[in-house]
Amino acid sequence: MSALKNQLRLILPELSQESNANQDQEIKRHLYLIRAVCSSTKSVKQVCEKRGVSTDQFYHWGKLLRKFKNIECLRSKSRKPKHSPNQTSKRIERRILALRKAEPSHGSERISFDLKRLFKITCAPMTVYNVLKRLKLISRDYHKKLTKRHHRRYRRPFPGYMQMDIKYVPYKINGQQFYEFNIVDHCTTWRFIRAYKNLTHANILLFLAGLEASCPFPILEIQTDNGQEFTDKYRNGRVEPSGQHELDIWCKARDIIHRLIPIGQKELNGKVENTHKQDDREFYAGVPAKSFENLERAMQGYNGRWNSLRATKALGWKTPNECIEAAFVRALVYLRLVLEKYPSKQAPVYFYDSEGNAYMPVPKDRPVPRKKTKAKKMSAVDRYLQWHEWDEKKTTKAYLPLPVMSQIFSEPNRWKEKAPF
Repeated sequence: MSALKNQLRLILPELSQESNANQDQEIKRHLYLIRAVCSSTKSVKQVCEKRGVSTDQFYHWGKLLRKFKNIECLRSKSRKPKHSPNQTSKRIERRILALRKAEPSHGSERISFDLKRLFKITCAPMTVYNVLKRLKLISRDYHKKLTKRHHRRYRRPFPGYMQMDIKYVPYKINGQQFYEFNIVDHCTTWRFIRAYKNLTHANILLFLAGLEASCPFPILEIQTDNGQEFTDKYRNGRVEPSGQHELDIWCKARDIIHRLIPIGQKELNGKVENTHKQDDREFYAGVPAKSFENLERAMQGYNGRWNSLRATKALGWKTPNECIEAAFVRALVYLRLVLEKYPSKQAPVYFYDSEGNAYMPVPKDRPVPRKKTKAKKMSAVDRYLQWHEWDEKKTTKAYLPLPVMSQIFSEPNRWKEKAPF
């Protein structure tokens, strides 16, 4: 029999009271191994093999217990090195800490991007994560996901397709509930948000007027849910929209498509729904507004920062305004290189009547039909080109013939082989 085994048999009864009061799981595990070996008539090797551990483990903890005669010696010591020459410098840690305190909702990837953009410091996202963890600003605790996961991810190839929704301000101001009107572009995540005191159709039209004056690109489509603020569908026994709702009339006057999502499928309006979560984290989580005027000013400033300064990984670390400029550049390249090389891809030329309806010109050698032909419905390309003609004085909007890109993006495999770039 092992000499260590006999010596431990004499020590264990003295530690029974101390071991019963101990609640540390690691100490209990090591103590149970020593007790199992000492109480068994089998050899140390046989008992350790039955418990699935090595004999070295028993001898290691057994010798410590014989030396110190205290169960606290059965606790594993820290493996942290005394010196870490490759550890991130204190200067970079202070920068990371300052960025985290300024924007508590920003994660390691966003902070890594801000370090390079603001301070010219290259620091990997994993390094930033380790620094935040060392500073105890994040933990590995499980957090419930805020939204269910959708595997389908897509993005419109050019601006103009908007998603609109209304969000309750998450806290009351002076006992009164206010509302956030929100619309976001599907391609660039460009947003227009404003605060209003109530949900009236007049405020909807006021919000749309501000959108029309501020939007840097023409609007092709507005997608909403089936709320009574946006449609009269499913109201008064009606299963289809009548077209007489204020939003429908506003869209029809500007040749904008108003699309309604099916009931119970809010993920189809996922772009604007996701911005509500970001608003809670980045805007409403700060100091609550003390008055409606204060909320209104703060929301306009937040809207400007979102469009001009908020770069995201989903956009290739670009801001929404930079994405609009990039879309403009792609449109110029397409018009300059593709359409001139391949005239068959050019958009057809239409004439427009006094009501803005497009129709194809009739060749001279073809007889004019007696029956009046119905005007062709304007496509996205037609609306962009028509808008480009009458609003060319506005410098920002005059250089955005973006819908022509839809022809090239809709057929990626066919034009890719023939395109000169």
